[in-house]
Amino acid sequence: MENGGFRRISTKRSENPRFAVVEDQVLVRGHLQPFYYTEIREGVCILTFYKEKIALLKEYRYPVGSWQWEIPGGIVDPGETPEQAAVRELKEETGLVCDTVTSLGSFYTSFGSSNEKIHLFCAHCKKIGEASPEPAEVFALHLFDEAEFVAMIREGEFMHGAGLAAWARYLSRG
Repeated sequence: MENGGFRRISTKRSENPRFAVVEDQVLVRGHLQPFYYTEIREGVCILTFYKEKIALLKEYRYPVGSWQWEIPGGIVDPGETPEQAAVRELKEETGLVCDTVTSLGSFYTSFGSSNEKIHLFCAHCKKIGEASPEPAEVFALHLFDEAEFVAMIREGEFMHGAGLAAWARYLSRG
């Protein structure tokens, strides 16, 4: 049973420009079970080094009602590879221009409630230009040395899930 014995019987969708909320009725071992989840387009997050400093954004995040530290990232546009999206998003959000960009793999943010897949990258940059954020993006770029960043993680000041995943992947590769 490649799909674990799950058979979709029906689907209801509620869509908006950012994601869809899905309710599937699924037959599992003779039992009809509802599954509720969000479908979100694939995204990218980029652990970025600028002149040996780690680039973080301090961004106001409306859903949690607070300012949060995070690494740059965004959505993969149609027809774009994840690597192309990473380079584009980094330039748009920070003005940083990649010298090198390396894949750190991908992960699912919460596969019990979403299909969201994030592709992680590590970028090294030596040039900074003009950022071009979207109108509703309210953030500022800050640079930290590695010890400061690790302290932010340890103290719970840095809570960005994709950023934590990117850091773990980066460290695991030596």
